[in-house]
Amino acid sequence: MRRTAHWQALLRPLVLASCLVLVLVPVAVGQQTVEVLTLRNQPHPVAIGGGGYVLAGEKVSGRLVALTQAGITVEGKSGRLPLVPTGDVLDVRFSLTKPVTRLSKPAAAWVRLVDGSRIGCRAVAATPKQVKLQTQHLGELAVPAARISAIRFGKAQRGVVDSWRDLLGREIKRDRLVILKGKTLDYLDGVVGEVNDEQIKFLLDGDEIPVPLQRVYGIIFFRKATTSQGAAPIVCQAALRSGDAFGLTSVSVDDKTCHGVLVGGAKVSLPVAQLERLDFAASRIIHLSAMTPRDVEHVPYFDVTWKYRRDRNLDGGPLKVGGQRFARGLALHSKTRLVYALAAHHRRFQAWMGIDALVGRRGNVHVVISADGKTLLETDVKGTDKPRLVDLDVTGRRELQILVDFGGDLDIADHLDLADARLVR
Repeated sequence: MRRTAHWQALLRPLVLASCLVLVLVPVAVGQQTVEVLTLRNQPHPVAIGGGGYVLAGEKVSGRLVALTQAGITVEGKSGRLPLVPTGDVLDVRFSLTKPVTRLSKPAAAWVRLVDGSRIGCRAVAATPKQVKLQTQHLGELAVPAARISAIRFGKAQRGVVDSWRDLLGREIKRDRLVILKGKTLDYLDGVVGEVNDEQIKFLLDGDEIPVPLQRVYGIIFFRKATTSQGAAPIVCQAALRSGDAFGLTSVSVDDKTCHGVLVGGAKVSLPVAQLERLDFAASRIIHLSAMTPRDVEHVPYFDVTWKYRRDRNLDGGPLKVGGQRFARGLALHSKTRLVYALAAHHRRFQAWMGIDALVGRRGNVHVVISADGKTLLETDVKGTDKPRLVDLDVTGRRELQILVDFGGDLDIADHLDLADARLVR
């Protein structure tokens, strides 16, 4: 009772939040130019924004004509280009000939769904069964409460938002009400009831406390892990210039409007000018760095142990092969063996292989990649070699093994990178 009384005393004198309403300003729409990364032809490093690279096949650029279930049509300088079938589309990046007019006010709340989607909202109203969102770009949405994992009302201030992300990654057994105290976050565990534009009803130790919304930085909901049986698969991830990101189970784009269906069946439409990218990669490929090996074995040459790393080089920096930086991939030191279980629908294993640029021209390893006991690639890789493409047929295979063995120079600088290592469906 003392704990409850303490928090009641802390929260009661606070002034109730006023209604949070934002004004949506029309967006200036011009001709949309796109850059389409595809799986057609042999993959090679392709530059993307921010100075990074990814493995992709043919790149198609020009004015967007349409994106349908059949594929994407682009008009280049010499006329309309052949249709790129949907199954070959990896990523669509949108650029603008005219600037986008910004919203007059920032989002009043950022809602995170259990599938990782982030949606900026002008207002949020919730009951234990349903959450109603007045979104900035997708209109009004009614979402089952079980699909909401967190709501952030506070601003993304440096330091504070880092603490918020840390809380999001922690395991909880009850709902968590996060409160901003100065420049630090504190929290209470209990049960969240109704949420409106003024307060949150919070059940703490059997007592229901009305918490003023302006005092709440965010809510993290306790959600049991479930599988979405019968749900339509996500075909792409949409990213908006505002920071919104969400999965779509179907998508089509004409010259000015993007139409899509969210997980759960809600239909949405928004101006193409708001789109930053449509990422189809998740429905086409899976990166090995997102998978957990079934077996890991490391045998050091001396007494120094080097654990393999995901999406970083062996020294914790970015993966850099041949002067090109990659966000995804694996870094392995001799002697390391990784074994992955494969799904039947994977066709190829691909990676951009070389010694990490951090160690210069040193490094000498022996690489053996096999599937179901059959050797698919066996080669030596040295720091003086140019990076090379790994593109192997794994159709019907159940197990992939990657062995990075000692080369001809003990284990000195044996920092092998498999940049953008991935399985292609």
